[in-house]
This record gives sequence, structure tokens and C-alpha cells, in this order.
Amino acid sequence: MSQWISELVSGPDQKKWEKPDPDHTFRGRLDGTRAKADEVVYEDEDVFAFRHNVDQSKEEWWEIHVVIIPKKWYPTILDFGLGDSKIWNRLIAGIQKVALKLGLQEKGFMIRMGVLPPYQHTEHVHIHILSGKHTYPTLDGPMPDVS
Repeated sequence: MSQWISELVSGPDQKKWEKPDPDHTFRGRLDGTRAKADEVVYEDEDVFAFRHNVDQSKEEWWEIHVVIIPKKWYPTILDFGLGDSKIWNRLIAGIQKVALKLGLQEKGFMIRMGVLPPYQHTEHVHIHILSGKHTYPTLDGPMPDVS
């Protein structure tokens, strides 16, 4: 029997990760092989937030792009249980601390989280904190360009 709820409830298309860990950056950031000191925005015993430096020529680019992840590995948000409420609370607190540290409360920001492919590109829970100037493919309408 599977240990993860997401493996039990998802369809075959949701099991095709574009960038499956451990080759993707999230585990590398936690073990120190890909983390750079200037990229770390916030860290405590349960979560790690780092600048996600994306090339401005990419289809989707944000002036401020921070990713926050739990240090404990969870494939998707579906895999959080009642016993994981502390981690979820630490993720929310981490988002708040990142926002205050970067002054995002002054101009606003967006948080985004995908769940399962094709919306989640790697098999590790992560939340994007996005703000400022950006290029963003239109989904339901144009996003405001914040200076």
C-alpha cells in the first residue's frame, strides 16, 4: 500500500512529473548543494525560503520570486494530514515573514501553489511568492503590472 494519498487518488497523468526530485533544485537546496547564501530569504527548523532566479526572457518572470518549501518532504499538498498542521502553520508564518522582510505588504503580492501535474512541476510541496514587475501568460485576464 502507498504511503502517500496523492498516489492513491490521482490518475496516471498526474504521476508524470516534468522535473522529478532528486534531480530538481528543492532537495539540493535543503542539502546545501544548490543553495547560495544570497538566495536564502528565510529559514527556520521547518521551512526554507529562497529567491527563485528566473531569466527575464522566460515566458513567466517576476521581479520578486521566492519559493518556500517544507524541510520535510511531501509530494503534494494532498499528502498533508492532521498531524502535519504544524508544518502548514510554519509555511504560512514563513510567507508572512518573507513578505515583511521584502516589504511586500506595501505593494501587495501573490502566492501560488500547484497540486499534481501539470500544475505542480516537481514532486515536492512548494509555494511561490510573487510580486513586482513581471511577464505572465494570460490565464483568466491580464495581471496588473506593479512597479
